[in-house]
Amino acid sequence: MRTIYLLLFILAAAAAAVSQTAIATPEMPAWTPPAPRTKALTLFAPKPIKGDNIFKGEAELWLADAIVDGMSLDPIKDQEISDYISLLGQNLVKYSAAPNKKFTFVVLNDSEENAFSIGAGRIYINLGALRAAETEDQLASVLAHEIGHDAFNHPQKAVTRQLFWMTGKRKVTSAADVRKALDDLVEAYRKNEFAAFGESLLGWARFQELEADKTGFYTMYKAGYNPEAMKTVFRRFVAETKRESGDRYTNEYFYQLLFGSHPPSSQRVTALKWESNWVKMPPKEDRYGNAAFSAMKQRIKGL
Repeated sequence: MRTIYLLLFILAAAAAAVSQTAIATPEMPAWTPPAPRTKALTLFAPKPIKGDNIFKGEAELWLADAIVDGMSLDPIKDQEISDYISLLGQNLVKYSAAPNKKFTFVVLNDSEENAFSIGAGRIYINLGALRAAETEDQLASVLAHEIGHDAFNHPQKAVTRQLFWMTGKRKVTSAADVRKALDDLVEAYRKNEFAAFGESLLGWARFQELEADKTGFYTMYKAGYNPEAMKTVFRRFVAETKRESGDRYTNEYFYQLLFGSHPPSSQRVTALKWESNWVKMPPKEDRYGNAAFSAMKQRIKGL
């Protein structure tokens, strides 16, 4: 949920595709999805708009490959957990704003509670996020948020904008061209130390986070989960921030509101409460019980 931006605000991911059929092993029971809300009205679910994006079609893959090559990634080796996350993610995709797009999911051996995406249907989630999730609904909210970033082409739009502002580039023609463009972009930011500050003031990244929250809310709702779980995750972030900040919390909230790459978690809770007015919400404490989720939680204790 706390998306990492590479090159200041860019996102990243890669993985291996897994069939959506249930997988059962002696260690992991078969995963089954909740009953979807196929007849529920979601009139205010957002729809992607084109916007400025030079990374379309094959160029989207060029960008994703270039970003992945520039990162040091450590996927977990537990195939059962990886399969479980892939099944959960692929099911959410069916109810997302990009139901026909190919997505892949991978779990990283990283203790930070985080998940991120770079488009091209590539989603990463850290082991720390799996440890923090108290229910499958909460885990689904994290994945639905990242699927939303991809469905709305946020990574490609962010890089398109930055390349135009910082280097004047308006077109890419090959994988090599994309790699050079990213190198040039990094160098441009290094030479202009005020550029990142200026971008944060404009709030593009904060807007994209709220948009991913909103579409993720409706994705998990239609898939049969309780969207209240997304609010619970953000409320936990608020509690953690207050505990760590103490008397500085009010000032830090203000600075994050103005300059942060993400909106304050309390603001995100308020935005989700508004969306809750437009669907028939399940009971607040309702959650999807799944033996596979419980087994996954047991397995990660040994990782």
